[in-house]
Amino acid sequence: MIARKLILPMLATLALSAYAQAPAPPPEVKQAPSMNNFAEAYRHRTLDENPDLTPEEVGWRMLKLIDSLKSFDELSLERIREATRLPMYPVPKTSSHIFDMNLPGSGWYYVLSYYDDPELQNSKNASYQFLNENESADMTPVCAMDYDAYVTALRSMGFQEREDLAQYDALHPYPRRNERTGRLEEPPPQFRRLPVYFFTRKNIKVQILRRREADAPDGKLHHACVESIGVSRYGKE
Repeated sequence: MIARKLILPMLATLALSAYAQAPAPPPEVKQAPSMNNFAEAYRHRTLDENPDLTPEEVGWRMLKLIDSLKSFDELSLERIREATRLPMYPVPKTSSHIFDMNLPGSGWYYVLSYYDDPELQNSKNASYQFLNENESADMTPVCAMDYDAYVTALRSMGFQEREDLAQYDALHPYPRRNERTGRLEEPPPQFRRLPVYFFTRKNIKVQILRRREADAPDGKLHHACVESIGVSRYGKE
């Protein structure tokens, strides 16, 4: 999966490069992304141009891609284009391809990406991420399809949640003074479960990064959205 901190600068760079190479279509022309010319100049797509490509629609297409894989070996750029019916644009000087949409007026981008570096073993993966320059932005605009919806869909495909793959962060509290001895003592570390959830089917692993919808009110605080979902190899080749 392409690191989150790299994607937004990458999108900005690609947009500037495309602007220098080719003009955007006239404002009155509203056309779906071309499936016949994947080499066309990259530019940001917006929901105004492609009203059918909502965040949840692209999410369902990502799930369709995942379900189409009988083995992880079948994941390829061609399979992604076939299953999602979306163009994937090459990212210069990288082993990545992406398709992104901007949700006007919200600050949110949703990005489908594919990475496969032939020089790095087991690097191949595909991911669907929601990005915003404001890391605490309200996820409501991109959370019509929430965490429970993704999990329900994965279970219906035969994926099993894997608690044994859960990841934890060790928190080390400050030393405390023992009132009896007067000495500073380090309390035992506390372990916090990270909001990453894993699901497997055969040699396919799906990883979901869960995030609350917003910090307030309580209804949004306790409602789980999806910040990213990715598919990679499970186990050895």
